[in-house]
Amino acid sequence: MKIAILFPGIGYSCDRPLLYYAGKLARQCGYEVIQAAYTNLPKSIPEAFACAYPQAEQFLEDIRWSGCSDILFVSKSIGTAVAAAYAQKHNITCRNIYYTPLAQTFDFAPQAGIVFHGTKDPWAETAVIEDNCKRHGLPLHVFEHTNHSLELQAAEGASPPDCAKNAVFENLRILEDAMRLSEAYIAHDIWYRPLCAGEICRELFRDFIRRQNVVKCWRKENGAWVIKDDPFIDDWSEDDYQFLVACLKNTVQTGGLVCGAFCNGAHGRTLKGFVSVEPDLFGGAHGYLDLSCIHVSQDMRGKGIGKMLFRTASGWARKKGGQKLYISAHSAAETQAFYQAMGCVDAMEYNQHHVELEPYDRQLEYVL
Repeated sequence: MKIAILFPGIGYSCDRPLLYYAGKLARQCGYEVIQAAYTNLPKSIPEAFACAYPQAEQFLEDIRWSGCSDILFVSKSIGTAVAAAYAQKHNITCRNIYYTPLAQTFDFAPQAGIVFHGTKDPWAETAVIEDNCKRHGLPLHVFEHTNHSLELQAAEGASPPDCAKNAVFENLRILEDAMRLSEAYIAHDIWYRPLCAGEICRELFRDFIRRQNVVKCWRKENGAWVIKDDPFIDDWSEDDYQFLVACLKNTVQTGGLVCGAFCNGAHGRTLKGFVSVEPDLFGGAHGYLDLSCIHVSQDMRGKGIGKMLFRTASGWARKKGGQKLYISAHSAAETQAFYQAMGCVDAMEYNQHHVELEPYDRQLEYVL
């Protein structure tokens, strides 16, 4: 039996967005979902934990953990501490989604999982959460300017109507991003994290399959883009991999981003997707940042990995001060369909280096 337990927070019930939709995703993935409950929690974190934990113990006392083939704990706020403490006390091996954990959560040696945190969370300092996640090897997803509910804080000086109008749809986008990351973890056991230069080597791509069977491509004829039959197989040689490793190392060492998507495989956690963004602004108004590559292994395509990598790159580029992402995009019809779905359009300015290097690519841009 696959079982998922939802651990709510103080005033954040299982009917609130993060837990409600995470529960629905778990059900869709075949989990029996149980909502833990505790009531009358005081506002003080230590007192709230002391009150919530015994209630959770009582609520879960009839579950036969030995009969569960897959255990998932989804927790929020004080619930992250309750979940970690419960798993530690009962020696339960489980996977975890920790929404906005507290510093106290890490006192209980939390098990494997993914962590979500907002930089404007008044209950947890970003530096403390980052340090603890690094110490425990937990992938961390940070949402800028969001509070303890992963919702945007109102900007100083903004009038209420402006705040409401702009924040509603942005908060929905944040919720969608959080749920896509959660769904990837629940259904496919996928982690996303930035790579450092030292780990980028040929061995990293041991289980990565570049192969792409191309049938139709976009070609420019008489100033217009048209689809043409042009079947071929795109793959990388050993020299291509060595060149890729050198390029990605250089991207990180010069201040750019390389983010990978990992999943469990025969050799442990293996790379199944990656994206890179170069660090330097360019273009007439110096508004472009170059999305230099984005790839998903052939055996993992169609699972939303490319979309999450693209959004990760977009968020990073936005924080770096970019106005647009520049993409020299492979002309295959499937590749172009992906970029179109993400909202990319033909670039207003062309980067001649890319045009000369890959004359059949379609030069695109994405407004950040």
